[in-house]
Amino acid sequence: MKKIFLISAFTLFVGMGLNSCEVDGDCGTKTVSGELKSLNKGPEGGCYYINSNGNKSYVDRSDCSC
Repeated sequence: MKKIFLISAFTLFVGMGLNSCEVDGDCGTKTVSGELKSLNKGPEGGCYYINSNGNKSYVDRSDCSC
């Protein structure tokens, strides 16, 4: 019974579409002012990088690969 439950839970987790992009927030890179910035996906689907001041700078969602 436990094996069936674990398989079902795993299937549900995978079926929800939780890929590494959504979990880790890694959505590619973008060159900004000559520097390569790592893009992240925010909680509402926005795409951003962390600027030199440590703040989020949002970019167009089409720049993200997730």
